Amino acid sequence: MNSLIPKPIVTSSIPSTRTPKTAEDVRKTMNWLQQHHEEYLGQWVALHHGKLLGANQSFCKLHQVIEDASQLNIALFVNLKLEQWSGQRG
Repeated sequence: MNSLIPKPIVTSSIPSTRTPKTAEDVRKTMNWLQQHHEEYLGQWVALHHGKLLGANQSFCKLHQVIEDASQLNIALFVNLKLEQWSGQRG
């Protein structure tokens, strides 16, 4: 019977993620990621205008923290997986 249970589909896009609205927001977010990604490798981070709102290895836990802080409507969630950042040093 276990074969009838479908496997979960994991995507890189999270529906609740807010995209930066302006070029300045994109620049601030990219600057933060370039400066701090090594500190948070393997974790999810929540950002807003290039500022860290929170970080956790579990998306669900981070989502709950951000929701509890009433910041869910402004948070951009980014997964800093090691393979995404390993070739971007320098």
